[in-house]
Amino acid sequence: MRRLQQWGVAGGLALAAFGGVVACDPADGMTASAVSITTDQLGTRALKDRGFDVRWLSCSASVNSATTATRTASPRPSGATTKGIASVDCQGETADQQAITVTGRITEQLDGRCVRGRLTAQVGKRTVFDVGGLGDCTAPSGPATGRTSKTS
Repeated sequence: MRRLQQWGVAGGLALAAFGGVVACDPADGMTASAVSITTDQLGTRALKDRGFDVRWLSCSASVNSATTATRTASPRPSGATTKGIASVDCQGETADQQAITVTGRITEQLDGRCVRGRLTAQVGKRTVFDVGGLGDCTAPSGPATGRTSKTS
C-alpha cells in the first residue's frame, strides 16, 4: 500500500509540473510546446520518408522568448489552427550515427497535423529538405494522421 501512495505522490508532482509548463504558453496564440511536438513528429516522418533511419530527434521551440522542449505538452485540441512566429531547433541522430538538424521558423501550426513556415533539415553535411511546411495542412480536422509528410 505504501508503494501505491508513493506512486500517487509522484504522479501528482509530475502532473503539477506539466501544468506549470502548459500555463506558460499563451492561451490565444501559437505555443512553443505544440510547435516543438508537431515539428518533431512531422520532421521524423519526413526524414523516414526520405529513407533515413532516425534513431532519435528532439525539438525545442520558442515563441515570444518562451522556450519549451518537445515532450512537455500536446498540440491544441482538434481543429485548432494557431498562427504567429516560432523558431524551432531540432537535434537528432540516425541509426548509423549521422547528426540530424532541423531548424527554421514556423508561422502556423495546425492541429498537430502540419507546420508552415521555412524548415531546413540536414543529415550529416547534406541538406535533405528545405521546405515551406511539413505535414498535411489540407486534411480534415481531427487527430494527426498517419499520412506521409507533404512538403510545400
